[in-house]
Amino acid sequence: MAIEWQHDAELDVESADKIVYGIKFPWDKPTDLIRMLGVQAATSTTNTRTVTNVNTKKGVLHASGSKSETFVVDSYWLMGDTLQEMLKRAVDEDVEIGIWRIDLNQVKSSGGKRYFRADFAEATPNGVPETEAVNNLLHSNITYNINGSSQPGILCEDELDPKILEMSIKLFNFAHNTDFGGKEDPKPTVWETWQQSHTVDQPSTVAKPNVEGSSSTNSETGKAETTTATTTNGGK
Repeated sequence: MAIEWQHDAELDVESADKIVYGIKFPWDKPTDLIRMLGVQAATSTTNTRTVTNVNTKKGVLHASGSKSETFVVDSYWLMGDTLQEMLKRAVDEDVEIGIWRIDLNQVKSSGGKRYFRADFAEATPNGVPETEAVNNLLHSNITYNINGSSQPGILCEDELDPKILEMSIKLFNFAHNTDFGGKEDPKPTVWETWQQSHTVDQPSTVAKPNVEGSSSTNSETGKAETTTATTTNGGK
C-alpha cells in the first residue's frame, strides 16, 4: 500500500532585516512624523526579569522581581541630518525620547493604507558614542534604557516619515532627472582649470606643400602663386 505524504507544514520565519527603529523627541510637535533612528539593532533587544535565588534545606526557590528592557540600535548619520545633534541634546538634558521598534515582516492593508506592528517605549539614551572604524561609516551604537515596559500596537504608514519605508527596505526610490543632482558644487574639468591660466591660440592656416602645377597663397602678400616642379634627368 502506497503512503501519501501530506506537506502541510511550511517554514516561514521572520527576517531581522525588516526590523527598523523610529524616534521622536519631546520638543517635536505632536503632528511631526516618526523619523528613522536606525535600520538595524546592534545586538538585540533585552527583556530580562530579575530573579532572586532563595536557598532552603530542600532546594533553591526562585523569586522573580522587576523587569529590565533595552533597545540597542546602530544609528548611521546622514549628510545634513540633525538626528545626531538631537540625540546629544537628549543626553545632555537627560530627557526621555519616544522610540518605536517597527516590524515590517507582516504588512496589512486597509483603505489603501499599510499598517505595521510596532513596540513603543519611552527610553533614555545612555550616550552618543562615535564609532570611527577604518573603512566604515560614521555611526553610533546606542543603548536605550526603557522606563517600564514597551507596549505593542499598530502603526499606519501616515504616521511614519516616508524615509523609513524608502531607506530601510530599498535605500532609495526611482528618480527622474529633476530628482537627482544639486547636492555638490560643480568642479572644473582638467581643461577648464588649464584654460584659467593660459591663453588659447586661435587655429591658424597651415600652407600645403607645393606640387607640380599647384597654386598656393603667400601668407605675407596674400597673393596666389603658381609653382612648377622641375625634374632633372641625368643632369641635363
